[in-house]
Amino acid sequence: MNETGTPRVGDWYRNSENGEIFQVVSVDAASGTVQIQSFAGELDSIDAEDWPDLPLVTAPPPEDWTGALEDVEPDDVTEDDSPSDRAH
Repeated sequence: MNETGTPRVGDWYRNSENGEIFQVVSVDAASGTVQIQSFAGELDSIDAEDWPDLPLVTAPPPEDWTGALEDVEPDDVTEDDSPSDRAH
């Protein structure tokens, strides 16, 4: 069981059992799914009804958020390029 509450698009979470970190990329109420993307770039979906039972904790965004992007070197981006900067 987790205490993260409702999944929020753009927030990062860590599975406390396997250490995997991921970001919520969309929540689809119509289909009852939460779309997630791992740091490595893999997309997956979770049934929204299963979300409260997952062993999740909130996690800070990775320092190198470019991990899921191909052909982008961390030294080629600046703080202003961060997707979280554009969301606010």
